[in-house]
Amino acid sequence: MTEVALSEEQKNVVRRYVQTWRRWRPGIRGFARLEDDLERRAEILVDGIAVDSGPGTSVIRSDDKDKNFHAAIFGNDDRAVPDMTADELAQARRFIIDGHGEMPVRKWRELRVNAAAVMARFPAATPTK
Repeated sequence: MTEVALSEEQKNVVRRYVQTWRRWRPGIRGFARLEDDLERRAEILVDGIAVDSGPGTSVIRSDDKDKNFHAAIFGNDDRAVPDMTADELAQARRFIIDGHGEMPVRKWRELRVNAAAVMARFPAATPTK
């Protein structure tokens, strides 16, 4: 396994990526070992995050567990994470890559539910008389 010596700023990019991922993406990932993996200079960090310390490259080369989130942040793919608005995605990129601003906060949008559709899909929810 190749050792990858990251600068402190590169490590901070990884940390901000993980923090933002936790806030915005569903699921549970084993990020508890992150600091140990950074210290060991692992090329593949916790849960499939591959890093590269080479000049002119993104410090996070890939994220095998969430290719869409990686594409949204480092590939500038505005459609990869459809539950983030353009403003939220731009803010996430600035926060993760440049360390500017704050991590965007998920704004839980009001879900409008069509009562007839719910009753048709879940007949047990239909009130009895």
